[in-house]
Amino acid sequence: MHANVIPLQATDRPRIEAHLLRLSAADRSLRFAAGVVPDDMVRRYVASIDFGRQVLLGYVSLRGELFGFAHGCPFVHAGRPYLEVAFSVDAAWRGHGLARRLMDAMLGHAAAHGGITVIGRCATRNRAMRRVFEHGGLALQRDEDEFEARRELACAA
Repeated sequence: MHANVIPLQATDRPRIEAHLLRLSAADRSLRFAAGVVPDDMVRRYVASIDFGRQVLLGYVSLRGELFGFAHGCPFVHAGRPYLEVAFSVDAAWRGHGLARRLMDAMLGHAAAHGGITVIGRCATRNRAMRRVFEHGGLALQRDEDEFEARRELACAA
């Protein structure tokens, strides 16, 4: 498989929606940290993406289909910058390290801006996402039925 992580633009919104709608009910539940995630909730989520402010990365097949997606949402809390990250990969493409490469690309983006804390959350039952966070050097802390993952990146020189 020869594919690279690419930045996504507003013109990719239909591809993002199609990718997320292809996720099974169980995968949507894990991706959105929610119980049942109906199609209209996915559509509202995709419509709310701010391409001018958020970090959106993906894998796109030669046919133009998005099969791996990373979403980074920057925010400031108590004067400190954060980037909250979330990932999804089509079921047929799992097991090839794509989520790890998306994590690496997200960390690279965050490191380029420096002085930021990368965070993510996942259900305790989401072993695959826990492994992705661990691969990225994020420390995991259990918070009831979720893990919060966190890594502080130094300021850029």
